[in-house]
Amino acid sequence: MSDSVRPGTNVMPTVPNSARIWNYAQGGQDNYQVDRELGDVMMGDFPEIKTAAMESRAFQERVADHVVREFGIRQLLDLGTGIPTGSGTHGMAQKVAPESRVVYVDNDPVVLNHASALRSSPEGRIHYFQQDFRDVEAVLEGVSTTLNLDEPVALLVLSTLGHFPPAEAADLVASYTSRFVSGSYLAVCDTIETPGVLRMQEHYVQADPEGAYLARAPEQIADCARGLALLPPGLRPLPELVLPAGTTAPAGAEDCVQWGFLAVKP
Repeated sequence: MSDSVRPGTNVMPTVPNSARIWNYAQGGQDNYQVDRELGDVMMGDFPEIKTAAMESRAFQERVADHVVREFGIRQLLDLGTGIPTGSGTHGMAQKVAPESRVVYVDNDPVVLNHASALRSSPEGRIHYFQQDFRDVEAVLEGVSTTLNLDEPVALLVLSTLGHFPPAEAADLVASYTSRFVSGSYLAVCDTIETPGVLRMQEHYVQADPEGAYLARAPEQIADCARGLALLPPGLRPLPELVLPAGTTAPAGAEDCVQWGFLAVKP
């Protein structure tokens, strides 16, 4: 990939970008030299972050498959999607049920530049909505052209809430789930505070004080499920969640610094 400015955006490749760094950690190619340099520093100081990024992507794919296959969900809303890698939410959902409808929401112009590559099954629909998802009313109005909010929705908020203070993040998620009907689902994951994560975070803060991604305590992640019922096994490291039938978490799963949950609205 060239390190020139991408057409259609005003993003210069001189400041690290969280979406591109996460893409780099997941093995993607949509990043600039400045992102790779900071990513290498972060992963050199805390190599577990690469595993965490890969586990986040795997959790996204398992959740999309699970809610469609096991719960009959046909509408998925992915907030703060980041740069698509792998099969993505739509790929897994439409593989199980081609008629599934998926909306991605992000406000990063870097992500917008990749949205044109998204392809839906003929039976379903994919929509990318460029919007800051803190503007709940604007998002819900925008996605209503694709999703029927009078029917259950699966909301995915994965590895993105660290851009907000913990209390604000929980309130923001609740602003969405309070608008969804009974039988809707919520999947959340994020990076927990550990000594290694906090060292890595300091590199991020120094490189981009305004855009730094902040880890949080497990209970702050769990707070995003207010008013919902956590599904077993509750808030856990990602390798332990939404596992295919007959499988168990791999050895060392408890060491993953990405934790999350799947919950249902009663």
